[in-house]
Amino acid sequence: MSKIDDVRDYIRKALDDNIKLNNWISTQEKVSDDRVGDICKDFLQVLEQFEWAEATIHERGLDQSKISTGAITRMLTAKQKLLDVLESYGVKTVSFPDGMVTAKANIVETVADPEKRDGQVVEVRKDGFYRKDKLLRPADVVIVKNS
Repeated sequence: MSKIDDVRDYIRKALDDNIKLNNWISTQEKVSDDRVGDICKDFLQVLEQFEWAEATIHERGLDQSKISTGAITRMLTAKQKLLDVLESYGVKTVSFPDGMVTAKANIVETVADPEKRDGQVVEVRKDGFYRKDKLLRPADVVIVKNS
């Protein structure tokens, strides 16, 4: 075998090793990204508890008391901090820029409104969230259904 063949073999092996390393790195990045997505889903469960507590406070009129106002403010501050953390990991709120329902939403109620189009979102009952191309929690929405 000549020195040129040795160099070619060395280069082929280095290229093969490089491809294997790139594949390993890609796999590790995907595993890490999936773990972050799972953690974000766990955080959304905590957010759901904040939302439940907030709704309960309003339903029971507990937000009318001056004594409870400080505690409610602190709770809402913690909720906002949680939303900020989720945002820092690329979690975004599901939106409906054209006003129409999408696959990122659960329809929880329909209402008739002849001045609006069928499928138009008229109320978001619970925000939905996604990260990159993965839906973490669908939005709960009320849409128009005239027929």
